[in-house]
Amino acid sequence: MTDARLTCPLCGGEQTSPVFPSRQGYDIVRCSNCRLAFTDARTAPPPSQLYPPFEQSDTAAQRSARQALSLFTLQRARLIEAVKPTGRLLDYGAGAGGFARFMANRGFDTVGLEPYSLGTTLEEKNLKLVRAPLASVRDSLGTFDVITMWHVLEHLEQPVPLLEVLRSLLRPDGMLVVSVPNFSSWQSAVFKGGWFHLDPPRHLLQFEPDTLETCLSRAGFRVTKNVPFLPEYGTSGWIQSALNQVLPHPNFLYEWVKDRGALSSMSTTAKAAHFVASVAGSAPLFAASIPVEFLAARQNKAAALTVVARADGR
Repeated sequence: MTDARLTCPLCGGEQTSPVFPSRQGYDIVRCSNCRLAFTDARTAPPPSQLYPPFEQSDTAAQRSARQALSLFTLQRARLIEAVKPTGRLLDYGAGAGGFARFMANRGFDTVGLEPYSLGTTLEEKNLKLVRAPLASVRDSLGTFDVITMWHVLEHLEQPVPLLEVLRSLLRPDGMLVVSVPNFSSWQSAVFKGGWFHLDPPRHLLQFEPDTLETCLSRAGFRVTKNVPFLPEYGTSGWIQSALNQVLPHPNFLYEWVKDRGALSSMSTTAKAAHFVASVAGSAPLFAASIPVEFLAARQNKAAALTVVARADGR
């Protein structure tokens, strides 16, 4: 979004109304035409600065954290396997490749594609991780039974053209699984500009149920299933949003688990203090977040919107 004009990334409309400013200093606005909420990111750094390459460390503590979080990854996997027990899978926006590797280990022929932040490109059994823009490799990817986008769509400047390309990579009975933060969630209402999942300027699009469906429809998809409750995003949102209210360094616990270099400027003492406070605070927050998020999901107000979609007409 480098144009001096503020235009809607979904419909191109130029009439907007303010929603609220974010903690990071970027305004959240709403398109007067299609009603999409989005980030005014005209002054944001380029993607190369927002998504620098990284290599994860391999300490015992972080291995244990990633192992604990694999329970959430298993929930994602079972969601897919309920519809497609096996086949070729493309994880678009694969990050460090954790989910792609998990699915490869469960028998899927898996490609993880990451335009920016993936470390080393590699190939293993059932798995290929590629760091490249989709446009440069689309002709060599082949077709897929499943394409997943786990909290990726909200990062895109132009979501519809990319979704159209992904649709062309789906086999006739293929499915697209999309999960995004829910801007109309209870969490968003409570924390507003300080909500963890708001994350501007990395998150450009702030989806709600109707605007997500509109976006997918414009790209030729129809939603066939809604998954109302993914604790992975619900618990992380409540925990990190609350911790951000009291700790000086935002998103410490999340960045510690992700291990992508964002904490490198912190002193050892500051890291230790934040770690102790985060662990102490996260236990009661986690216990409280599960029933709260379950109730939110029943009201269609969960932290994440997760849908299964198919190409329209198939």
